Amino acid sequence: MKPSTLWLRGITGFGAAILLALAVPVSAQPKYEDHPDRGEMRRDEREIRGDRADLRADRMDVQRLARLIAMLDRAQADRNRREERRLRSRIHMLLRRETLEARRDLEEDRREVRRSEGEVGRDLREDRRDLRDDRRDLKDDARDTAQSRRRLARQIELLHRLREIEPGVRHGDRRALREEDRIFREFLKLARQDARATGRELIEDRGELREDRNDSRQDWQEDRGGDPYH
Repeated sequence: MKPSTLWLRGITGFGAAILLALAVPVSAQPKYEDHPDRGEMRRDEREIRGDRADLRADRMDVQRLARLIAMLDRAQADRNRREERRLRSRIHMLLRRETLEARRDLEEDRREVRRSEGEVGRDLREDRRDLRDDRRDLKDDARDTAQSRRRLARQIELLHRLREIEPGVRHGDRRALREEDRIFREFLKLARQDARATGRELIEDRGELREDRNDSRQDWQEDRGGDPYH
């Protein structure tokens, strides 16, 4: 609608300005998806998807290790030496893989700490209101990193001990066999703890996503009026 047309219809000045403003295409108006907090929410959503995949993998590892240990117990009871050797090989392979994953988890936790430190530094420089939340995230990330470091150190220690007792295990030494069983079951305990930690991480990330959505909704209502979800 052109201003000249509005004028000819007897609408002038202030009235024409109002109608022209209403005629602005919707595509030219600010979108909720363009809100600065949207990037934070997308990151939360990616982390939640990653947590879900990690939790599934952790649970599968726990089930697989528990099943192999039970199968080894039966093979020992049946004095099936060939089956014992096969199962030990599979268990050792799984334990090495678990330790490799623990090393990757530690590196990821360290990256999260560095990212959270950057967020806190940005909050301090820009006097942002997210400072308290980001400090909490940094504390949580530092806690996760410490736990991952301890878990990796313990797994490496257990693998070294397995290598030390390997000759005794091959010769059927009872003390070595009892020590092997203890090590396998401690690895299983660590795997279960890791799965529970992943579950807690998933809950925390879901909570952060809810907070970010609530903060974004509040900002949008203050800046634009209305609710982006309705």
